[in-house]
Amino acid sequence: MPTIDDVSKLANVSRATVSRVLTGTRGVRDESREAVLRAVEELNYRPSFAAQNLASQTSSYVGMVLPATEAGLSASLLPQLSQAIKSLNKSLLIQYVNDEIEQQRAVEDLQHQCVAVVTLGRNSTAIANNVIAFDEFSVKGNVSQGYNYAFATESACRYVLGKGHRNIALLVDSEQDEASKQMLEGYRSVLQNYSLPFNRQLLVTANRNVEQALLTLINSFTKYSVIIAKRDCYAAEAMRLLREFNIAVPQEVSLVSLEDSPLASLLYPPLTCIAYPVEQLLENCMQRIRALIDGHPVFSTEGHTITGRLIARASVSDIS
Repeated sequence: MPTIDDVSKLANVSRATVSRVLTGTRGVRDESREAVLRAVEELNYRPSFAAQNLASQTSSYVGMVLPATEAGLSASLLPQLSQAIKSLNKSLLIQYVNDEIEQQRAVEDLQHQCVAVVTLGRNSTAIANNVIAFDEFSVKGNVSQGYNYAFATESACRYVLGKGHRNIALLVDSEQDEASKQMLEGYRSVLQNYSLPFNRQLLVTANRNVEQALLTLINSFTKYSVIIAKRDCYAAEAMRLLREFNIAVPQEVSLVSLEDSPLASLLYPPLTCIAYPVEQLLENCMQRIRALIDGHPVFSTEGHTITGRLIARASVSDIS
């Protein structure tokens, strides 16, 4: 990916001149302006609008890219994030995406309009430094840090194991995204510690069709007494389908989520959760956005992770 230094060398002008041309600042000679524009076109250079904004203070926006499947999380996160962004005299631009390709395009689009762009989960190493992950604090070259889905899954598994359950189904988004990989890591770790076999039929992947994934589990001959789901909306869908099949919750199948959105306490029975720590993650996210606005490098704290906490409700029962 070409940089402003590449444009500067090809046009034979200073970085400051390139910046003035790209921001429309007056006082640049016509020949220099034309040289910069030719270099930009030849290199297919896409300037970092955020970097320009840090110098000129012209941007009023912070962007956020959210998976369309995260509607429940959006409902609890966006009002708080929007209010926090407003306190910085910025406005929030939101784009919803359906897959990683759409996410990459949305990020590339917003990073040229916004002082910072917030995503969920890991970002490509090729994207600009003004793009930060809401639930992951790592910066380029550092070990991944942030929200620990592995620990959340371990906590959920240990809780239901303490209730006597031994056949635990795990409902993840896919087997490729980072959060699902962490969930599977925590799941396998607990099974190994309790000397329980890993049954691949109990690993349920939504793949953007959670209803079909759950129907496959329900219609199988696989024995399970509890389902651990990444999001409350997945657990709500499981409740609906289990009732349609006359399977009682929690008497026959218990449910646990790794979110605890406002939906969780409204379900019947109310949903047991490992609460996703939105407030802590939001505070960390805002610290990084302020650093970008102030022109400071964004660093992560070595070994810093955030974990959820158990919210026990009526969706889990003991196995006698």
